[in-house]
Amino acid sequence: MKRLSFNPSSAPIRPALARPALCASLLLAAAGLSGCLEGDARSQLPGYIEADITAVATPVAGTLFQMGVKEGQVVKSGEKLYTLESNREQAQLAEAQARKLQAESQQQNLSKGARKDELEQVRAKLRYAKAQLAQMQTNLKKSETLVKKGFIAEAQVDADRTNVALAQAQVEEARAALRQAKEGGRDDEKRAAAAQASAAVAGVAQVEWLLQQKQVTAPVDGVVQEIFVRQGEFAQTGASVLSILQKDSLRVRFFVPNDLRPRFLPGSQFQVKVSGCDETLTARTTRVSARPEYTNPLMFGPELRDRLSFLTEGRIEGASKCSVPPGTPVGVVLAQTQG
Repeated sequence: MKRLSFNPSSAPIRPALARPALCASLLLAAAGLSGCLEGDARSQLPGYIEADITAVATPVAGTLFQMGVKEGQVVKSGEKLYTLESNREQAQLAEAQARKLQAESQQQNLSKGARKDELEQVRAKLRYAKAQLAQMQTNLKKSETLVKKGFIAEAQVDADRTNVALAQAQVEEARAALRQAKEGGRDDEKRAAAAQASAAVAGVAQVEWLLQQKQVTAPVDGVVQEIFVRQGEFAQTGASVLSILQKDSLRVRFFVPNDLRPRFLPGSQFQVKVSGCDETLTARTTRVSARPEYTNPLMFGPELRDRLSFLTEGRIEGASKCSVPPGTPVGVVLAQTQG
């Protein structure tokens, strides 16, 4: 936000560098102004209008696709102002959403376990392993009986024992495969799939945020003052695209002589006259500078003490039919004092 103003007076002269001749001329002018003010109850203090201007900058670079407002149009905070071209971001969003769907499907697949037909196949392998074990155990019993009677050698019994051990191992392997099929993927696989799903969700959110930056809305209530970038032009990141005069930010700046300062204390109401306008504006003092302007403090004296000027600001109240853009010269009306 920047402050737009127009100061018709010259820049303040620093007291330490002020020249005596110039200070004397300023003091004489101030004395003449005060005398005029004291003699005329409807005298005016010269001032000018200023206001708060908000420069709306684009957060990301891009070509201006559509300008939704015009200069002089009243806008409200949150209202769409303009849109930048976003074809690439739309494609990136579609890709990110596809990756998200793939990661979520993988995560669900690992958490659900095997399908019904796959489970039946694993159970069949377990039944086959158990049958093989039973057969090997029967053969071992026969071999142990025959070796006692001397019909077969001891080596045959050892071979049958080995076959039984192998069959038992196959049964345990089939049982482990069945448990894994029921439970789904391993814990580390599930964690990896969950991390991929989270990353995919973050990727979608990032592209969606970027798309939102391509649609710029009004940060404040006010009136569109000037448009700097037109449709089809490229806007750099941080470049001002348009400016908005903030609502209810009009105020008058003027300088008050020290002897009149009590009339314009903060909270005091006063009238403002605009050239060419029959209507008188109403304003209320918001601040009075604590530092005097334009006078060398070494030249103070009883006759010059009340000629010090203090920068004063007042907020314009209510609506007006008169146009008073920032920089408009105005007059602050001095009402007749009582007593």
